[in-house]
Amino acid sequence: MLAAMKSFFAKVDWRMALMLGPRHTFTPEQWQRLAPQVAISPSVKVAALLNAVLVSGLLVQNLPQGVAGPTFLIFLAQALLMLGLAAAIWRRPTMKRLYLAYGLTSVPAGFLAGFTMAYLKNHGLGDIAQEVLMRDLMLGVLFAFGIWVVAMWRNEFLADWLHDEELRAQAAEASRKLSSAQIQPHFLFNSLASLHHWVATKDDRAAPLLESLTAYLRATLPLFDRPLLAVGEEAEAVRRYLEVMQARLGERLRFSLEISPAAADVLLPPGVLLTLVENAVEHGVQPSLAGGEVKVQASLLDGGDLLLEVLDDGPGLGPQAAVSEGSLGLHNSRLRLHQAFGGRAALKLGNRAEGGCCAAVHLACAR
Repeated sequence: MLAAMKSFFAKVDWRMALMLGPRHTFTPEQWQRLAPQVAISPSVKVAALLNAVLVSGLLVQNLPQGVAGPTFLIFLAQALLMLGLAAAIWRRPTMKRLYLAYGLTSVPAGFLAGFTMAYLKNHGLGDIAQEVLMRDLMLGVLFAFGIWVVAMWRNEFLADWLHDEELRAQAAEASRKLSSAQIQPHFLFNSLASLHHWVATKDDRAAPLLESLTAYLRATLPLFDRPLLAVGEEAEAVRRYLEVMQARLGERLRFSLEISPAAADVLLPPGVLLTLVENAVEHGVQPSLAGGEVKVQASLLDGGDLLLEVLDDGPGLGPQAAVSEGSLGLHNSRLRLHQAFGGRAALKLGNRAEGGCCAAVHLACAR
């Protein structure tokens, strides 16, 4: 029992339990990231105004008719002043701003309270001045306590949001690195195995293969240091990859790249285009003794959307459709497109009418 109580109290954050105020501080960079979170919606503003009117109205109940109206307006002015304080705390709920706001509002709030007392005494209503003063203090304490609670809650909420964003960013980065590491490693092993064999047998194809493989590695290794990469840059890496495969497969592989200048500048997660081309070679060219052709086409549609297509003239999806749609490379590509663009990006596979397969990435431009 004692151990359980000790464990329970060890988990208590006494700053929170004793309501000592907001505990988290934020850097300028964090405030910049929090900017979309700190706006106050019109609905909240209207709700706050209605509550200020309601509370002010309740506090002037049972006052004489000649006093209720002016006192209500003064109470409402004080409530609106406190709501202005609450809005400032909502945007930046820190201990420093909380104390500063309390200090800045105490002077005008005290002036309004003094004005109320003077008004009542000048109109011969000194007998109810003390009661009005108590109600005025009740109004101030109520709003001050509410603002204190809101400041603590908002401070915790924003800190938790930043923490969650950091975790999401780490997960996205881990996924990007994992996807980068999974760009067909067996392609490198097979290429090196072919190169080793050709060198050992003094095959003339060894030198061109080594040259193409070196160019491919030089073009691809720096690609994954960035979260987004221009289509034109990755197309160059794709060209090097196809040159390596052509050195291995000879006349069995034919390829062409048609990248429009406008489409070449569009940014995509690195490795997406390369994965689609590797898929086309593996499933559309290599299974056939006669080989096949791979076409890479990228253009902007009339609305500014990007259409990126990888075409082959192989056997098409056929019975391998489920395998192709669910392969690890395609799954990672879809995941990374979603992480980068949400619902604006889509990756689809389908059979071509003239035979073969079409892998298409459609990216809607930001509007």
